[in-house]
Amino acid sequence: MVGVILKGRFPRRRLFQVVVTNVFRYLFRGAARNWLRNLGSAAPALSSMTLLLLLSGVVGLIGFALHNLEQVESAQASLLHVYMRDDAKAADVNALWDRLTSDGRVASVSYTTRAEALARAKHLPGLPQLAEATDSNPFPASLDVRVKNINDVAAVDQAVRYDIAVDPVYPTSYDRGAYQRIQAVLFGAAVAGFAFLVLLGFVAVTVTMNSIRAAIHSRRDEVTIMQLVGAPRWMVRGPFVIEGAITGALSGAVAGLITFGLAVAGISAGSASFAQFAPGVTITVAAAAAAIVFATGLGLGSGSSLVSVRRHLES
Repeated sequence: MVGVILKGRFPRRRLFQVVVTNVFRYLFRGAARNWLRNLGSAAPALSSMTLLLLLSGVVGLIGFALHNLEQVESAQASLLHVYMRDDAKAADVNALWDRLTSDGRVASVSYTTRAEALARAKHLPGLPQLAEATDSNPFPASLDVRVKNINDVAAVDQAVRYDIAVDPVYPTSYDRGAYQRIQAVLFGAAVAGFAFLVLLGFVAVTVTMNSIRAAIHSRRDEVTIMQLVGAPRWMVRGPFVIEGAITGALSGAVAGLITFGLAVAGISAGSASFAQFAPGVTITVAAAAAAIVFATGLGLGSGSSLVSVRRHLES
């Protein structure tokens, strides 16, 4: 009797589906189950990383607002108001105008009358009371000079402040060192914030690595058996890396939602004042910041776990 072996046809699509299902079950479902089982050891990493990402998101939004505020202040600082004498002659004003427009450092020149200066002052904080305190108009006419480079404002100021048409008592709006002080304050705040986030990031990464190390040691026998039977590296390392990714993803999701909520609350509470002190921060920017926080948490958790796995599984 001759034996015949019949081979059933097993569709490749079905084979691929089975392989993917088994890999997903082993890596993701098993990692999630182990993460829940080791939640006590993962809790410090989860809390510290959430705090880090929350502070990073808030500091990022504040830094974005400060950068935009610096741009606004820079634009305002590059606008030099040259105040005219009350008895300045039209010929002298025109001569100064021609001299400024021919200066290569000047982008544009415009003229503001006394009436226009008074109307503009009524929209600035503190100046309406000054305008109402006297029957006459205390605001002089001016030439509004837009300088191309903010570093040339001082030179342009020196070139015009002693002109015959300029008020000798209060010649210009130039405030020596005002913009430099703003830059110094912003730079100091940026350095301090960056140093604090680096320190907190180091703590969060260290705690995450320690939690993964604890998970590895608690399953040392399982890992050893898999290595002895020749399991590929990705099967041994994968669940631990995904456990770190779960920690980072949850931390990023919580921190991102809180960051988005704080930004939306600030925008909704006072749109006018918030836009003045935090220019450029909108709902879209807040959503983008939340997404960046989530992605950062996912990458931070995965990276910390991968470093810990390489260090403790190969030692």
